[in-house]
Amino acid sequence: MDRLRGLGSFVLIAAGVLVALRLTHYALPVVFPETRQGPIAVADLEEARRLVGFDPLVPAYRPEQLGVRPSEMTVTLSPYPAFAIAWRNAGHFLSVTQQRGGPRPLQPPLARPLDNLPDSAWWMEDTHAHLALSRDGFWIHIVTNLPSRELRRFADTLSS
Repeated sequence: MDRLRGLGSFVLIAAGVLVALRLTHYALPVVFPETRQGPIAVADLEEARRLVGFDPLVPAYRPEQLGVRPSEMTVTLSPYPAFAIAWRNAGHFLSVTQQRGGPRPLQPPLARPLDNLPDSAWWMEDTHAHLALSRDGFWIHIVTNLPSRELRRFADTLSS
């Protein structure tokens, strides 16, 4: 019977430790936001700016078939702060990811520079046109299933 008396206190202590660990798990990202890896959904560009610490770039030019509002905006804080925005409508899509620092986005060996756009590379993957470019310490990766000629217009109209 003496062994069973200790079982109750063990269960209470174990439950207390588990609750404390769970609270720490939830509280840590509030106290140290950089520990949140993401992706974190954001409602607008101002919220994204506050979370990542830089002005997000979005293309001012967007064809009508993409719709007016983006379908999703997310922020990733680790390992490098990044902002991603995407428009999806009626089978068409455009995705722009902006990352501060870090390695160049992965690209196939056959990727080639886009005309008159320094430090860029574009390629086709199935029906998706990709463009990776460097701008002011950021890597920007644009993906769309619109015609590849649109990549240049998207890159030229990137603004915050």
